[in-house]
Amino acid sequence: MIDRVLLELNKTEGIKGSMVVGKDGLVIASQLPGSVDAELVGAMASAAFGAAERTAAEIGMGNLEQTMIEGEHGKTLMVDAGEGILVVLTDAKVNLGLIRITMKRAAEKVKAMF
Repeated sequence: MIDRVLLELNKTEGIKGSMVVGKDGLVIASQLPGSVDAELVGAMASAAFGAAERTAAEIGMGNLEQTMIEGEHGKTLMVDAGEGILVVLTDAKVNLGLIRITMKRAAEKVKAMF
């Protein structure tokens, strides 16, 4: 079921792949390109999201909604998905508004599945 949500999400222009990873770093579902190590990305995304959550709480920002890592060749966006984290890999030049809206909808679907 989660794979269907990810496949639909991946149809969004600029998205290269997506996955849902547990807060413990274990991959729940993945629709990433074959050249990407899902286990490694999952573990690192979980660690980055966890650190961002703690930072947001420590500085009084409330619950973390989203975090983004931006590199020369693309972006990694992460949003809370209940028991997991929705991770999306994108091209460098993307419509972030569209990506964020699409991710929010996908995350709500994933939350309902847990």
